Amino acid sequence: MRARKINPYDYLSASARVRMLSNNVLTKSKLLQMIHANDLRQAFQILNTVGIGIGTDPEEYEQALVHELAETYTTIREITKGLTLFEIFRYKYDVQNIKFVLKTGKADYIPHRSMTELGTIEKEDIIEGIKKSEIPGLPPEISRAAVEARESLVPYHDPQKADIIIDKAVLNAMFRVVNEFGNSFFIDYIRCRIDIENIKNLVRCRHAGKDTKFLENLLYDGGYVETGDFVRFYPANPRDVAAFLRSTRYGKTLESALDGLYYETGLPVFEKMCDNYMLSFISKANRIVFGVEPILGYILEKENEITSIRMIMAAKMAKTPANTVIERLREHVW
Repeated sequence: MRARKINPYDYLSASARVRMLSNNVLTKSKLLQMIHANDLRQAFQILNTVGIGIGTDPEEYEQALVHELAETYTTIREITKGLTLFEIFRYKYDVQNIKFVLKTGKADYIPHRSMTELGTIEKEDIIEGIKKSEIPGLPPEISRAAVEARESLVPYHDPQKADIIIDKAVLNAMFRVVNEFGNSFFIDYIRCRIDIENIKNLVRCRHAGKDTKFLENLLYDGGYVETGDFVRFYPANPRDVAAFLRSTRYGKTLESALDGLYYETGLPVFEKMCDNYMLSFISKANRIVFGVEPILGYILEKENEITSIRMIMAAKMAKTPANTVIERLREHVW
């Protein structure tokens, strides 16, 4: 299929807009203020200063965060004139709804309030589509995966297998879409994301003592590192696995976590290093003056902001000590 070429000059004003919007993204110092706030309400007031959650009770912070993300994606759709390239970042929310419907049981009794509104199609369309074995409006990869996952649940009741089927479909759909548009930055982002997911799966499976066949079922195609290399090094000794990871383009980022990789305490640090590699695309995108890339950078920045806020607010609800919250954020977000 011929690539749908994107003219960066068409996104001059959109690039300027997201640069302005990014000034309102909570800085690390603001997040630290939230962590050290006396209580949930005080932390929520800091969110209000950047326009998040105004008029909402602090206990309903999740509703405020969902609304903020929904507004973000609405803005992106408006300033890009509905460019479908950016819809790929909402597929995960469609999939969240699909998984919920499949695992809840009969679609006639789905509690809609438990489903997210952040997907690319309406919640009702997900429910009806699963009933009819086809979900119009979603990429064919995801629609087919929903049906296949449902069928895997009926005779075997294997939710893990269902998750694997659906998760692979999301990245497959994202990979196809970015290649259709032919933007090298987006293609690089998705290919790196595929590799990072494969690297995480390699390490997680070794920690869990899974066999090679289990890993093969988890691996995604389309990355820079061949899936066969992951399979080949899977049974190797830890030193050889670490050497393999060092030889990839991700080796420099992961280097500091490789020595402790095969200790239980080293896994969160390693996964954080993997996530850091993907977050580096924010700064890479922001170095491009105009085009679709700065818009991608803003989306990643907002998603990371919301993740940080959610962790802090949940910790406030649980009255978790500030030092513990900071440590969790260092492990998972910062």
